Amino acid sequence: MIVICLVNTYDKLKLHEIHLRSIARAAPLCYAFNMHLALLDFPFWKKTEDLAKDVAEYTTIGNGGEYLLKLADEGKLHLIEKIPAHFGVSVATTSKPDPKKNIDIESLSSLNSATFLIGLGRRGLPSDILKSARYHLDVTQKEISLETCTAIGAIAMLLALKVVKKWRK
Repeated sequence: MIVICLVNTYDKLKLHEIHLRSIARAAPLCYAFNMHLALLDFPFWKKTEDLAKDVAEYTTIGNGGEYLLKLADEGKLHLIEKIPAHFGVSVATTSKPDPKKNIDIESLSSLNSATFLIGLGRRGLPSDILKSARYHLDVTQKEISLETCTAIGAIAMLLALKVVKKWRK
């Protein structure tokens, strides 16, 4: 199981446009590459069906939210408050990986299942998530910070090219 997990580092009291846009942009990538999409700390919805409907009504991205609705229908859209054990090992995506936790791109295929944590917002992932993640991944391997949706695309494509074939079996 491969999970792209967006971590809300913005306001948890008010839904912002950036929340909707980021979800809308991640959904087609997850659908295209057979990945799950999880949302951590998104208290704006109680049910994934409501989330999918709200975002689909908002966006033209992903054929008007079609892929987000498909993820929900297939049970591949998740609203979570913590990372469930069955999501596999947690991999924090960061341009400043801890050398002790750093995993290189070639080693990703050795993982049986994993959740790739991506922080929304300028500050990236909170320190508690970085500390609790088993691994850190710098998708650029050059300590270059990427904008959130650029990082989502880069990570999805990297996984598709390097490891998805193994995980799809």
